[in-house]
Amino acid sequence: MIEFRVDFQPVGRRSVIRPGQTLLEAAQVAGVGLASVCGGIGTCEQCRVQVLTGSLSAPTPTEEAALGAEALAEGWRLACQATVLSDVRLHIPPESLTAPQRLQLEGLDMHVTPDPFVRAPGAYGIAVDIGTTKLAGYLVHLESGETVARAGAMNPQIVYGEDVVSRIAYAGRSPESAQRLQAVLMKALNDLLEQMCAEAHILPERVLDAVLVGNTAMHHLALGLPVEQLGHVPFAPVTTEPLTLPAASLGLTLGPGAQVYFPPVIAGYVGSDHLALLLTIDQMDCSTCLALDIGTNTEIALLAGGRILCCSCASGPAFEGAHIQEGMRAAPGAVERVRWSEGKFLWQTIGNQPPVGLCGSGILDAVAALLDAGLVRTNGQLLCGDEVTLIPAAQSGVGRNLVVTRRDIHEIQLAKAAVRSGVETLLRHAGLAAAELGRLIVAGAFGTYLDVRSAMRVGMFPSLPMEKVHQVGNAAGIGAKQMLLSVTKRRQAERLAQQLGYIELATDKGFMEMFIRHLNLA
Repeated sequence: MIEFRVDFQPVGRRSVIRPGQTLLEAAQVAGVGLASVCGGIGTCEQCRVQVLTGSLSAPTPTEEAALGAEALAEGWRLACQATVLSDVRLHIPPESLTAPQRLQLEGLDMHVTPDPFVRAPGAYGIAVDIGTTKLAGYLVHLESGETVARAGAMNPQIVYGEDVVSRIAYAGRSPESAQRLQAVLMKALNDLLEQMCAEAHILPERVLDAVLVGNTAMHHLALGLPVEQLGHVPFAPVTTEPLTLPAASLGLTLGPGAQVYFPPVIAGYVGSDHLALLLTIDQMDCSTCLALDIGTNTEIALLAGGRILCCSCASGPAFEGAHIQEGMRAAPGAVERVRWSEGKFLWQTIGNQPPVGLCGSGILDAVAALLDAGLVRTNGQLLCGDEVTLIPAAQSGVGRNLVVTRRDIHEIQLAKAAVRSGVETLLRHAGLAAAELGRLIVAGAFGTYLDVRSAMRVGMFPSLPMEKVHQVGNAAGIGAKQMLLSVTKRRQAERLAQQLGYIELATDKGFMEMFIRHLNLA
């Protein structure tokens, strides 16, 4: 029987369906909540999706009337009308989803005294953490320092590649590809600005300053700088200097004369987002601590003995639910907690909705639960075949078993080994044992929701007393807000950048041996 695969981005879900089934049916199979209040007859026009790759049936008269020739030429379709003729990859805009994905905006806020007499009275500014997967924006009153609105969105570049490496490859195809990545990001930032201004009841013209932070690839793509050299050793940035540019030159629709400040990046895979994190934790009592910002690209810093060492490791998209059979991003219905208790799996979903897949924290918990249940060896081998049923079909929201496979476990092994090896490399260079750490600081969207005990159980983090562990949320966004409000903080961040000792794991002697050792789930 012929079957086709349908990938839904940025939700991170996928389904396999038969020829002739509609995209709406494919979404229902995948547990993706597409809006369709008309019941799939095409009259509500809410199930709009954009086809990135693959073949569909010809547009119906209903689609032609609802969408128009220009939108159809750009790949927009009504999911209830279009049937599948091949493997398909789709982009789903937020307005077509019945429920939003979870976007991390909260963080351990720090008070900053705004600079006096620097901006016009009544001026506002925006601070944005440009993540590989998600954007987190903050609208701030520059006189009072008050955050008057905040908003999150998926990074639209994700439709051109789920991780930094694939985006670098896409940008390298042609100048037009790189320009497209910059343009879609700026449009998303403008949309974010408009949303926050509407929430705060102010005009965008009153926004006169901005600070943008992100990993080095996101930094370069936002600026329109070449990124091809970031894809191979020595992973050299075009520049590591702080930059201030007119907002209009980037395509940002801020107020007249508005400027955008880009803090310095550190290296090819340690960006200004990590510098913003360090600026935040620099105000904490943290003489000897380890700080991790976990994502598709995990940045790690070790503060010890007056030194700061940092590195970056390619933890990959498994923590975003990608490359996992039942994986999805953090949205309603995603399993986010799993435990083994009294001979059975216990689980919890986001929004307490029927389970439709596993997000990153859920799959990490699931692997830890399998260890607790004695169903998997430390080398990742399942003792009950190639998969284990986590949630039976009768309890799932997709009418079939939700399973964890041997391949899923392998993806988590690779991701956790990358993180742990980065940690151990920094400790080795500092001459420290993990037990000597005063604090373990975990930041970022995934770091906010993961269960630290599960991370220790599978060996991603060294075992430490829980009172030493602090999950601080989007510390990069908080650091960006501090730099927005204070030139003093910008100079402090620039001094921190000069103090950092960067270790390139790709060329570090002994790293690969350590990585192989930490593939074990222990």
